Amino acid sequence: MTLVSVIIPSHNRPELLREAVASVRHQTYKDWEIVIVDDGSQPPVDEQALRKEFGSPIRVIRNEIPMKQPYARDQGARAATGDVVVHLDDDDLLAPEALAISLATLEGDPSLELVYLGVRGFGERSSYFDDAQGRAIQRVLKQAQGNKARPEVIRFGPELFGALLSSVPMAFQRSMEYRATWNKVSELRRRVYMLATDILDEEQAMRRLQPPLRESEWALYAAACCNTALLTTPIYLQRCDGQGYISISSQQEKAIHSGLDIKAHLVSAAKIIPEFGHWRQQIQESYSASYFNHAYFYFRSNRRWAAYAALIKAFWVRPAASHIKFALRMLLPRGAPPE
Repeated sequence: MTLVSVIIPSHNRPELLREAVASVRHQTYKDWEIVIVDDGSQPPVDEQALRKEFGSPIRVIRNEIPMKQPYARDQGARAATGDVVVHLDDDDLLAPEALAISLATLEGDPSLELVYLGVRGFGERSSYFDDAQGRAIQRVLKQAQGNKARPEVIRFGPELFGALLSSVPMAFQRSMEYRATWNKVSELRRRVYMLATDILDEEQAMRRLQPPLRESEWALYAAACCNTALLTTPIYLQRCDGQGYISISSQQEKAIHSGLDIKAHLVSAAKIIPEFGHWRQQIQESYSASYFNHAYFYFRSNRRWAAYAALIKAFWVRPAASHIKFALRMLLPRGAPPE
């Protein structure tokens, strides 16, 4: 049987971590290991207590200083011994059949390198989450032109990358892949970051990968270089209780800046790295659209000078008639921005 490594980064959420581990312990597929990356928790994650409660295939890697989730995920993948990896957030759960269904899908098609997992929310905001995710996935499917390999499996070609440039629904941020695939995608991302003149080695590149939005960034890179499919069966259970980073309103601007940073790296990559050259125009359009959205955010916040600065950058990256229309709108007396 194929050993599946379930990687769980965790920081100061011991009770939620126990729930996540329990969901792996109760899988119908039994050949798994859990690699917990304790990212500076205080007190530290108690490996012996977890083994006593849930069984022996649990290992804990400890960072004394928090390195943040993107770094911890890669750290866990490097420590994994399974040929297949799944990343599980410490506040989320796997449905009991998650490993069995996703592994059968991945191994059932030799051309596949990665399977995105269907997601269902649970918790007080789950209805809103499921509705929003459903609409977002339908937009991606329409643009990506995926083909149904089976009723519950949708195969993708290169069009998926362009579809995900606009937004990355949560289902495309949750995946099972071969460990070699994880390494290939992560290596491509490090190559892109190392184009920056102030980054000298891969370790510095990995430390630059800070939240938010870095899961969606990994999904973009995977779409650019891998054969992928979406498993529509909802087997990854996403907690929806308002604890997420982007759900905190004070962090929304930081998320916008992070999105701009991700697109800036892709613009540089499209000029040099062959994997992205095909999408150079789409990447520029997406980068411009991100600045435009930034301008809209500032305008809604009554920060018009900042909105003008962002709009100028959008126009400079790739001019559009909508930029001129919005600039004229901002010249009018204060009021609600257009929907």
